[in-house]
Amino acid sequence: MNVLRRLYMAALMAVVVTLVAAAQTSGADDDRIAQLEKAMYRYFSSNATDSFMYVTDQLMEACRKAGPSQERLFYKAWSNQAIYSFTKVNRTRGLELAHQIHDYAYQHDSKFGLYTSTYALASMSSTLRHFAQAEREFNEAINYQHRFFPDESAAAPYLGLAKIYVNLKKIEKVLECARQALSEPNIIMQHKLSAWSYICIAYNDAKYSRDDFNRAYAEREKVKRENGHDDNYGEIVEYYNAMKNGRYAEALNFASKIKSGSDRLLYISKAYASLGDYRNAYVCQVLFRDYRDSVNTAEVQQMSYEYASQLDVTRAENEAKNLRLSNQELQIQAAVVITIITLAFSIFYYFRRRKQMQKLRQAYNQLADTTSAKERIDSELRIARDIQMSMVPRTFPAFPDRRDIDLHATIVPAKEVGGDLYDFFLQDDRLFFCVGDVSGKGVPASLTMAVAVNLFRTIAKEGFPPEVIADKMNETMAADNENGVFVTMFIGIIDLKTGNLDYCNCGHNPPIYGERRKHTTQTVFGFLDIESNVPIGLWSDYSFIGGHLDDIRGSLLFVYTDGVNEAENHSQEQFGEKRMLRVLRESTQPFGERTPKTRSRFLIEETKCALDAFVDGAEPSDDLTMLCVSIK
Repeated sequence: MNVLRRLYMAALMAVVVTLVAAAQTSGADDDRIAQLEKAMYRYFSSNATDSFMYVTDQLMEACRKAGPSQERLFYKAWSNQAIYSFTKVNRTRGLELAHQIHDYAYQHDSKFGLYTSTYALASMSSTLRHFAQAEREFNEAINYQHRFFPDESAAAPYLGLAKIYVNLKKIEKVLECARQALSEPNIIMQHKLSAWSYICIAYNDAKYSRDDFNRAYAEREKVKRENGHDDNYGEIVEYYNAMKNGRYAEALNFASKIKSGSDRLLYISKAYASLGDYRNAYVCQVLFRDYRDSVNTAEVQQMSYEYASQLDVTRAENEAKNLRLSNQELQIQAAVVITIITLAFSIFYYFRRRKQMQKLRQAYNQLADTTSAKERIDSELRIARDIQMSMVPRTFPAFPDRRDIDLHATIVPAKEVGGDLYDFFLQDDRLFFCVGDVSGKGVPASLTMAVAVNLFRTIAKEGFPPEVIADKMNETMAADNENGVFVTMFIGIIDLKTGNLDYCNCGHNPPIYGERRKHTTQTVFGFLDIESNVPIGLWSDYSFIGGHLDDIRGSLLFVYTDGVNEAENHSQEQFGEKRMLRVLRESTQPFGERTPKTRSRFLIEETKCALDAFVDGAEPSDDLTMLCVSIK
């Protein structure tokens, strides 16, 4: 008996030791996961890419080993890695990671994984300025999370919505989303700090006082100290703090430290403008536009659209699967209930089944809507292009009753709609004309183009000189222009009686002047030496300077947009100003009474042919506009 008792006690002690060791190991693993999670959020707000990637890789591996208990943190870490890669490393890589999260979650039937991939895509769509798509995805993520994970904080998608509304200038919506984020259960300190950052950004709006902003800023400072480090918006909030309190030199210093390339250039430009340094402000505006266009490549945007469509399909399939599972469960219940009372079950089943079929049809209708969405957008853009092109004169000869005016123009958008423009009209023996280029591309640029064309025609018909037309257009377009959209433009007025040309160049490419030498038939081409000024729409208090040429009769003026000289071939070589001059100089044709083409039309068509031969089918990167005018 003693021997058996000793054996029993030894076995019991071995079990106890094993359990204690396991508990200690489990506790150590939990501590390590907690430390890695804290480090992940700390590095997420920094540019320490290698450290962030290493920590998230380690955290994902630790969560995978821990099993189902750490499923949510595993997908959070993976989602953060995708968003970080997209914003700070490579946008294509970020989209690929989000795609991998989606596939992995779908294969493992993880609702939380599908939620995080939806949230990650919404964040990327927002960065690509697909705001309608991103808004829909964030709201679906919030509804999905509240439905399946009510104990989990939905602060992250609320903050994503706040970022969208900042870009859309919906200040009240920004405040609403930031406060919703703060009211979410179990909100982490990093999200709490970001919520106060958005409140500060909203209070920077002119409708709020400096005291309102300063109170929000003080509250954010408390949260920042509690958090132990700043978030991604720290430099931006400090910039707004300096600007709101009139410390413009300090604001310029903070703007130069902002991590986002596009934000940094935009805020530096605004700080320079506040300091009265318009030249540097304009240079930064141009760099901002080029940077924004370069990072939002067509390839990345197409990947975003395709991935969004795939997520729509997956959500519809999951809805259909849930409905089928629910139907199977209903049939099992029916087998039991039918033995009790057949009539009652039949009535219940009929109405329940009809409701389920309605949901199923809705799920599959969503698939059809997603498939046809791109076709509808393409159709609407074609209609928009037709409307846009109808806003510029397209009938030539422009003035068939005036043999003393030779004018021809053309515009070729690079995409469905564009931002280039031209216009001309005749009033009191004076020919008014302009050529312009709106910053940016696509639908926003086309809307600004429509505004600019209407403004030019309305103001010019009052008979003002070119520099006054520019001043008045600038005053209107610069009002509430928080996005920094601007228009480069050349404005000219030719007095047909005297041949005098008055003009104003508003940050546009210098025109080419073909001067007809007296007593010869030779035309000498060269760039017009002009005051460049700044584009229209940037600063309302800027005063434009005009120029003048005496008697240009017999000479010609060739005005163009940078889609001509910056056109690229497959080797990314630009057409260039020298080649453009050479084409004009070598374009000769006898112009008698029976010549089917006017000289202006001939020069534009020769330049277009030379451009087509040069680019050799390469996809255009910018709109192309040319206007050529000559008077006798």
